[in-house]
Amino acid sequence: MMKSTIKYVLIVLIILSFIIYKFVFLKYIPDVPIAATKLQLEDGKILDVNSLKGQVYIVSFFQSWCGDCRREIPELEALQKNVGGKKYLKILMISDESFEKIQQVKNISKANLDFYQSSEKLKDLGIRRYPTTYLINKNGKTVEAKTEHIFWNNEENIDIIKKLNQ
Repeated sequence: MMKSTIKYVLIVLIILSFIIYKFVFLKYIPDVPIAATKLQLEDGKILDVNSLKGQVYIVSFFQSWCGDCRREIPELEALQKNVGGKKYLKILMISDESFEKIQQVKNISKANLDFYQSSEKLKDLGIRRYPTTYLINKNGKTVEAKTEHIFWNNEENIDIIKKLNQ
């Protein structure tokens, strides 16, 4: 009887550990880590992160193999259009993959967004779920941060971004 009780307690502890790991630790979103890496366009230009001050922007960390990441791209592009274009919302798509893979995603999505390669591995920056996306205000502070969230083009976000631009 005691052996079976210990067995059930261990099973419950293993299940609880898995649930805590999956829903707490994997949902953790680090502060937006773009200052900790060099962001490069395919043409070799490096983004000066300080140039983003005074602008509302979204940073989306993605991987080419990630289906949700690919589905998020048209959402972000439509959001940018619905708030008035790049003047009101700049979107940075960031991956640590090769420019070849980044270009494939860009070609498939046909998106008119800025795609950057991170000089650091995303996992070394604390990014472990994809997409991990941040909405940043004009002062560089995170307003919203989400993992695996692909539906950005909605009235609530449009209103938030318009208010941030006032």
